[in-house]
Amino acid sequence: MELGKEDNLLNNTYESGSLIAKIYFRWKVMTAIKLAGLTKEDIILDYGCGDGWLEHKLKNYNIHGYDLNPDKTFVKDYTKIRPTKIFVLDVFEHIPVKVIKEIIDNFKNMGNFELIVSQPTENWLSRKVRKLIGKSEVPDEHITRYEEIIEILKQEFKLIKKVNFFTVCHIFLFKN
Repeated sequence: MELGKEDNLLNNTYESGSLIAKIYFRWKVMTAIKLAGLTKEDIILDYGCGDGWLEHKLKNYNIHGYDLNPDKTFVKDYTKIRPTKIFVLDVFEHIPVKVIKEIIDNFKNMGNFELIVSQPTENWLSRKVRKLIGKSEVPDEHITRYEEIIEILKQEFKLIKKVNFFTVCHIFLFKN
């Protein structure tokens, strides 16, 4: 399966025909926004912006969407931005560990910021909920496991807060 093909499309997530999926993805973004404690002075990087849902929700903020897919990115070189907040929502599980570490190194060279990360847990309940809404239990494009990602993040950043959504997803706030 092509990287991000199943989950990155708006009609599979935020604009899904499944009410459960739509509520879940919209709740997750709104929770991440609230956790970030944004101000109008913030410079925001949405790493892995996909179809730009966060940009849409934060249209009155200074937000820059970057995606590895050149057809979806709003900026060519995210390393030139000096963000105060970096959102990485449902992204790291699509990326190999080596590349995650390179991305984090790039982030750390960008100054002081807070990092907001959402991660699907892929536990038993998560898999059954995905099946209930008509998706595969674990997407083929999820190539890095939750535990690996969280271990890397905790080694590199200070964990400030974690929000748990019925164990299906965790949203983290880290400080550089």
